[in-house]
Amino acid sequence: MAPELLDGRRMRPIFSSVLLLCIPFACSDDSSQSETREDFCSRWGAAACNADVVSACQASNVDACRLSQERFCLDLVPSNGFTSDRADACIDAVKSAYSDTDLTAEELGTVLRLDAPCDQLVRGTRAAGESCMSRLDCNGPEGYDCVFKAGEMTGNCEQPVVVQPGRDCTSDNALCTDGFYCNGSNCVEGGRPGEACLRNDQCADGYCGPNSVCAAGLAVNVDCTLDAQCASGLCYRFSASERVCTDRVRLSRTDPLCDNAR
Repeated sequence: MAPELLDGRRMRPIFSSVLLLCIPFACSDDSSQSETREDFCSRWGAAACNADVVSACQASNVDACRLSQERFCLDLVPSNGFTSDRADACIDAVKSAYSDTDLTAEELGTVLRLDAPCDQLVRGTRAAGESCMSRLDCNGPEGYDCVFKAGEMTGNCEQPVVVQPGRDCTSDNALCTDGFYCNGSNCVEGGRPGEACLRNDQCADGYCGPNSVCAAGLAVNVDCTLDAQCASGLCYRFSASERVCTDRVRLSRTDPLCDNAR
């Protein structure tokens, strides 16, 4: 029953009106818009650490693991231009990667190099159409990437449109499908081992190796120095003196990845 005033009239409920005014404006609790890099890395630590990870890495406890992963995240994520617009997808991927303590090459790329879907955490300083060297220079959260053209060592920040093999790619935002590159006019098949190249994307199967010629991607357990050299896309440092191509890592106390959990 609604409370009465002294003159006998009933007080009209005002709470629903206040809530209606509050929800869309000042009372909104949208943490994604105000999340700092430190907040994000705290969530990263919580996502990466679970009982199985603690056991596999022989960490002291979950809290120690979280603090270690948080420090690793702060070193990994650039401080300039950080934005949490796409942070939730990244955190979900980190949690999934560590959920079974067995990380595939794709998952390792996410947690070690900020590959997709963690590749849109930085709003670069270059505007649309300006020159760039990598996606970090561009406004990743808005869908911009660094698009390269044939013979050019720098690209332009564009919202890429994927172009099919053989089609015109002269548009500034044209990006060829995997295994093809823009030769300045059309999307053509990347070079085979031994053919000339300037960038890795100009090689259909492998990477642009020494003497600017395409080389075949290295198999797992073969010595490497760069991720691009490996067919798996990952050159993993198992020790100070051993870097080999790998397609997965199973967490254990001696694995370098566990250094971020202790």
